Amino acid sequence: MNIRRLLVVSLLGLVAPLAHAQEPAPAPAPAPAQDDGIKIRAISFMVDRPITGLYAHNPTAAAPLPGVAFQIKTYLNHEFTQVPITGEVVFTDDAAPASAKDPAKVKARAKLPTGFRKGILIFLPGTGRTGDTAYRVLVMDDSLRSFPRGSVKVMNLSPATVRIRLEKNNYEYKSGEMKLIEDHPVGANNSAAMMAFALKGTEWQRVGAGVWPHPGDKRVIEIIFENPQTRQIELAGIRDVAVDN
Repeated sequence: MNIRRLLVVSLLGLVAPLAHAQEPAPAPAPAPAQDDGIKIRAISFMVDRPITGLYAHNPTAAAPLPGVAFQIKTYLNHEFTQVPITGEVVFTDDAAPASAKDPAKVKARAKLPTGFRKGILIFLPGTGRTGDTAYRVLVMDDSLRSFPRGSVKVMNLSPATVRIRLEKNNYEYKSGEMKLIEDHPVGANNSAAMMAFALKGTEWQRVGAGVWPHPGDKRVIEIIFENPQTRQIELAGIRDVAVDN
């Protein structure tokens, strides 16, 4: 074998392993999709002091998982917590999974509707009855399909039927009822003159008056409640300034 042929054979021997080493490894198979649970924002209402140090637990999880810490505020902004829970959720003051079965540590419970993916949780004072949890939780669907831009979600927590008049339109809410007002009428300055009446016996008594600006592309939660000190029915609005898709 002459020197030129020997060099060619030697170079081919070097190139082949190099080309083989540079072949890309096959891509790993995609992992199966995981259920990421729901997105929640939480606020408190009529609660004397800030609620801190609570954890959300899935009491039906196949394997014990630590609770997920989340914030409970008095206002709504863009911050939310991803909670890997569907169905029932238990709130305790301990991250340990066992706390979800300890009555002394369970502070509230809530049931989430089927298909629920995004919600606002409103923490209210408990009933005070022996054996009941420290807080009650109202669950509100936060999807734009259920709570669209430019709307007001009204919930009546008072013991009376309440009628809200916006300009010339009336909206009536029985005790415990939650309903939507979409794109409400407005007068001057893109606002509506508002009057509220409560049914006392057979008479409607005025319990509030004011001006409601139109929400624009935002949303508003309006809560009707009985003031525990005065026993008067009042209204309070919470503006949601961070509406996403």
